[in-house]
Amino acid sequence: MRSVLRFVSLLLLSCASIECLADGLTDCVGCKDHPMLARYPGSTLLGAEQKRFEEAALPLGPVTQTDASADVAPKTLNVTGKRTSLFYLAPSDRSGLEVFTNYKEALQKAGLGVVWTCTDSECGDDFASQTLALLHLKLENTPESSLAFVNAERPRYLLGKLARPQGDVEIMVLVEDKTDVQRPAVLVVIVESKPMDSGLVSVAAAALDHELITLGKAVIYGITFDVDKAEIKPESIPQLEQIAKLMNDRSALKLLVTGHTDNEGTSDHNQKLSQRRADAIVARLVGTYSIAASRLDARGMGAGTPIASNDTDEGRARNRRVELIKQ
Repeated sequence: MRSVLRFVSLLLLSCASIECLADGLTDCVGCKDHPMLARYPGSTLLGAEQKRFEEAALPLGPVTQTDASADVAPKTLNVTGKRTSLFYLAPSDRSGLEVFTNYKEALQKAGLGVVWTCTDSECGDDFASQTLALLHLKLENTPESSLAFVNAERPRYLLGKLARPQGDVEIMVLVEDKTDVQRPAVLVVIVESKPMDSGLVSVAAAALDHELITLGKAVIYGITFDVDKAEIKPESIPQLEQIAKLMNDRSALKLLVTGHTDNEGTSDHNQKLSQRRADAIVARLVGTYSIAASRLDARGMGAGTPIASNDTDEGRARNRRVELIKQ
């Protein structure tokens, strides 16, 4: 499937020069559009925020009220991944309806499935403020962007999802008419679901020793591999060094190195992959760190012993691990 990100030629041709920015406004310093989604023509990007791995609570229903007329925040779709938030002001000669309809039509033509949408009173009272609060957004790149949806009315909202082999993408578009500047305000949030970077922190030899003594095993995330491969990545060296230090400090220690995968792929494939990875770790400890081969054994466990749900990216990331078991 072609990515939603290629719909530039459909409807939303982005500005190519400063001359297209209306009313003398310019993009905030260092801000840029997301490569997946072009801005509405003539819009100004006033606020932007990007997090490599972050949560996002995306409204999945209207703001409701209690019997005492207190606002109740919308139900949400809670996702994690690379989160990009962008706040635009569209041209003053365009209505919020026109801007929103262009986004909606373009996204749907690009294959985005609509999860939930609302217009005006369907969204409930103070919908924009509730949305910003759920997302913990400030967008303070410029003084203008801090206005966000102050003095705005008639919300139009779309939450959509694009399924991709490399990870799903959720896209949220919120448009309101800002009455103080007579321009539509546009908030776009794009969440590219993927596991967070893991294996960035190695476990020290002393901590490994403590876990082996108290639990009989130690779970390791600091040894990493490329997808579907058994070659150890260079960033794994600090963790391998700590394992070697532990074995040199405790000359009688023998370890079973077990490899574990998530449940993507067949059982046979996962078992063989995990065995190759366990073998690679043992071979590295023997060949590079001169640990006696008689003190190490390798075993692939496949996806048979998960420690978290395989229904989420985070759970699958936890299940892709190495365990050291005292023998």
